[in-house]
Amino acid sequence: MDSMKPMSSTPNGKICGPFSNGVLPSEKSTTPIAPIWVPAPLGYHAGKSSVCRKLPESDQVEIEVTMSEDSNSNSTNPSDSSWSKLLGLQLKVGSFVGEKSSVIFKVCVVIFLALYCAYFAWALLLNHRRATPLIVMTSLIVVGLLFSLVKRKVGPSLHKTMRNLNLAIDLKWHVLKWIVYPIIFLCVAGVIAYKVWDRPENLVSLGGLVFFLMILFIFSARSSQVKWRPVLWGLGLQMALAMFIQWECGYEVFRFLGSQVQTFLSYTDEGSSFVFGQKFTEHPFAFKVLPVIIFFSCTISVLYHLGVMQIVIGAIAWVMRVTLGTTAAESLSAAGNIFVGQTEAPILIRPYLELMTKSELHAIMTGGFATIAGGVLAAYILFGIPAEHLICASVMNAPCALAVSKLFYPETEESKLAKATDLPQQEKKERNVLEAAASGASSAIMLVANVAANLIAFLAMLAFVNAMLGWFGSMVDHPELSFQLICSYIFMPVAFLMGVDWEDAGIIGELIGIKTFLNEFVAYKDLSVYIANRKACIQPAISMRSEVIATYALCGFANLSSIGIQLGGIGPMAPNRKGDLASIALRALTAGIITSLITSCVAGLLIVEDPVTLCQMPVNVTEVLNVTSFINGTDLML
Repeated sequence: MDSMKPMSSTPNGKICGPFSNGVLPSEKSTTPIAPIWVPAPLGYHAGKSSVCRKLPESDQVEIEVTMSEDSNSNSTNPSDSSWSKLLGLQLKVGSFVGEKSSVIFKVCVVIFLALYCAYFAWALLLNHRRATPLIVMTSLIVVGLLFSLVKRKVGPSLHKTMRNLNLAIDLKWHVLKWIVYPIIFLCVAGVIAYKVWDRPENLVSLGGLVFFLMILFIFSARSSQVKWRPVLWGLGLQMALAMFIQWECGYEVFRFLGSQVQTFLSYTDEGSSFVFGQKFTEHPFAFKVLPVIIFFSCTISVLYHLGVMQIVIGAIAWVMRVTLGTTAAESLSAAGNIFVGQTEAPILIRPYLELMTKSELHAIMTGGFATIAGGVLAAYILFGIPAEHLICASVMNAPCALAVSKLFYPETEESKLAKATDLPQQEKKERNVLEAAASGASSAIMLVANVAANLIAFLAMLAFVNAMLGWFGSMVDHPELSFQLICSYIFMPVAFLMGVDWEDAGIIGELIGIKTFLNEFVAYKDLSVYIANRKACIQPAISMRSEVIATYALCGFANLSSIGIQLGGIGPMAPNRKGDLASIALRALTAGIITSLITSCVAGLLIVEDPVTLCQMPVNVTEVLNVTSFINGTDLML
């Protein structure tokens, strides 16, 4: 037999060619074979299986093989031929999909939009009132997509235009300020006069607002170098948000959002009942409140994976950057603090922490102290704290934190991030939605453990301190002496300046002291007791106005333990700036505390209490027992 060139084989050892099954005919007769097909190079096709390709003309060879006479008609196996055709079809389809992927995607999007529009129109025709949540959801999605499109198309040019406009205004500001300031003053004065016409006592809150701003200015690190643009615009945005929620339409929007959030969080009970049993409500805090943090963290993680949170946070950051004139990094961190915690928000700007000035670091830390994370916000809503005011307070504190920070620690250095208009997007760590959900739930374990551990430690310490104070007080016939009583007297003037009625000032002062020296979780827990008492018409209780003001005053992580949390969280991200972070930590904590107090002053200035809502008598005794049993159960767990 003549020598033959070896036939090429696939990586799995099978011969590639007309004999795709890798079995050669017998060697009795010789038959010229068609041009040989050999395996394609690795990466030629998207699949892992080997694929054959035709050799060039110069490399084609004919192999003589001996075949038996009775196998001449069976040289090709029909099943192998069908498989080759199927493989060829697969290659053609794969090639077509790869070349036309963008067109296919656009067609699918158009089909989906057409189907959704039909569904949306049908829902409106059936019952437009029932479809209100669908309308709101659709509107938010459309606004988000439009904002993303506008930012991508005209964002840089718009920012350049705004920057040139700001430069022009700065050049002529010595003349324009005599026009702008009177107009702003008249508008604000008109709104305040309208709000305090029926309740002159609200002017006390205005006095408190001025007092806190004077404290910030007097004790400012460099009061002579304060740049007033971020201060005035930050307070202006906060006032605008407060006026929006006072407007009937705005209040309905926030109340609607609050009710939807409450409904959404109620689905946590399904998971809790499965894990802890049907009697999980007997331990409301451990098995009802803490699982909400896990569920909400899971939701936020999924929204981050889908890009929704990036759009929302980016939109808020862009508004603050354009109006306040703060850098992109400061604005992004402040916006992120609305939704995530004091150590998670700086992760959004991790690459820039080493380059920041001390004033910018101060702004980052102040924003963390002045806001709360979405997970614990969900827990406070479950306590019974008004959801619409919690959401509004969390949003209002973001621009106010930047304003307070720039007043308390002005910028005197040249920022290296002033020209950074767009920060790079972080790469997605999760590959799909399920992995993102699992990652969010797992990351919440540490937060839940941290909340539970802190509450056990702080409440135990509080009980010990109260026992010691009571013992010392009993020596002089005052066994009622306690930490809460001391705080109520120390912070009573502060509560009164915020606009709280004097008869409630002691209780609100006590809550502020607990929030400052312990944490806001304990303070909100105590506030929920007073809210439930008012609704059940039992004592001790406070007015609804005092409840709302307290809700704004307690909204923030500004307590002594948070200093360690921030230094431990931000320090490893910027090892070379640990000294700077430690030197401004106490000042940033003070700025965070005053931020919440200023927000509560704005709320107290604009709120007009409805006497009808002071007491909501339950329809029967069972409801009273249900309300009090939940609070008592919470007390037992805490």
